[in-house]
Amino acid sequence: MSHSNFEQLSVEPIFDLVKRLNSAVGEKMIILSGKCSATFDGRIKSNLGDGDRLLTIKKDLSIIMHGPVGVKPLNWQKPQAGPIKFSQKEGFLEMLTERTKTKEVLMIKYSQIAFAALWHAQDETEITIYGDESDLVKYLVSNPELIEPGFQVIRTEYSTDVGPVDIRGIGEKGEIIVEVKKRNATPADAHQLKRYIEYFEDKEKKDVKGILVAPNFPDKVLKYLKENNLEAKQIPWGEVFPTIKRSKSAQLEEFFQEKDKNKK
Repeated sequence: MSHSNFEQLSVEPIFDLVKRLNSAVGEKMIILSGKCSATFDGRIKSNLGDGDRLLTIKKDLSIIMHGPVGVKPLNWQKPQAGPIKFSQKEGFLEMLTERTKTKEVLMIKYSQIAFAALWHAQDETEITIYGDESDLVKYLVSNPELIEPGFQVIRTEYSTDVGPVDIRGIGEKGEIIVEVKKRNATPADAHQLKRYIEYFEDKEKKDVKGILVAPNFPDKVLKYLKENNLEAKQIPWGEVFPTIKRSKSAQLEEFFQEKDKNKK
């Protein structure tokens, strides 16, 4: 089975399979299923005996290996952690990768291969965030170090004559106010932050630092912030948002646990 983006590979002869897999590393997604074992040797050591597993190696060299049940991977490797090499060892298909920085080694050895494929997968779609900015504010309150090291939250939705300040807190050099945006920053956002600063200076007689948080900043917004002694803090919500816990939704494992309870 094959078409322009997906190609199923013949698992025999294994020499040809090794050659095809090595040529695809970093260029295409690699999908392997079969019986394998895995060994991780580093600061923490682990050994996983033979079992039926599904291995996916993505184009950024991230590695995920799943068993036949459960949502959590049995082994995994971060993107670009180290080079990946396939080889033939005593009739086995072996995958070896070593983390460049820590010299930790992950070895996966297939004794049987049921399926092998290469997928020239493409995905340029950006994630759409359906939560509102209050969800993002809650996340920053729980992770204040994202704003700056040592930052401590005093209040959220702090009321002023020019609107509510998303986050008010204290940093290492004094008070800080934070304006949070889930979309790319605009000149209007930067101007609103400046109005907050002016309010604190005029009404509360305080010098405060202003930080605008957004996933991206156009050059004209960065220029305005710099000219007015304001700071930009870029946070890629498209990467962070999937980790935010929503108060009205259970996590996946909790969902299944609840369904099991209802069956009893």
